[in-house]
Amino acid sequence: MDFVLNGREYEVLGHGHPLSEEELCTFEAQIHTRLPPQLRSYYLRWNGGLPSPASIPMNSSVWVKVTWPVGSAAELIGPAVIFSKLFIINSESHSDFLEALNTFKNYIPDDYLCFSRDPGSSLFLIGIGESNFGKIFFWEYGCHANIYEGEIPDDSNIAYVADSFVEFLLALREEPDEDEPLEDWVNRMYPG
Repeated sequence: MDFVLNGREYEVLGHGHPLSEEELCTFEAQIHTRLPPQLRSYYLRWNGGLPSPASIPMNSSVWVKVTWPVGSAAELIGPAVIFSKLFIINSESHSDFLEALNTFKNYIPDDYLCFSRDPGSSLFLIGIGESNFGKIFFWEYGCHANIYEGEIPDDSNIAYVADSFVEFLLALREEPDEDEPLEDWVNRMYPG
């Protein structure tokens, strides 16, 4: 067990080397923004990886509920998505935080910062704007703006996930049963 939130134990799998305050400040200078406090604290301790609730078996995937904007084409993705892991700062792998930011910066509105991904190319975002600061969102790659045709990225392919990074961690759940419809799983995992 690496940490406990609201009585729930978590293990952090596949994280990078712990960052010093100086290393994190250098990264923040590179991206021209300071990470929201909860995410910043996490990176000083674990530097990326998969913060998985200990109750989820190692051979299961981690999922989270998402709420799409009404009428969004991305609604077809469904009411929940797989969470893979947080990007690692100063990583030599394809999971490098700065590399991901540079790859996707033109596809995401300016008041968001990508910090994680699903198993494909879709991303988890944290708000860095005045109205969404510290909130967690999910960006669907398959519905992104075509910047090569002059489309400007907007929120139409961005789903709400949680009001904070801690609430996001508390919302992580074990994958649905193989035959269970996703809507039923969401209702079972997130009653009320």
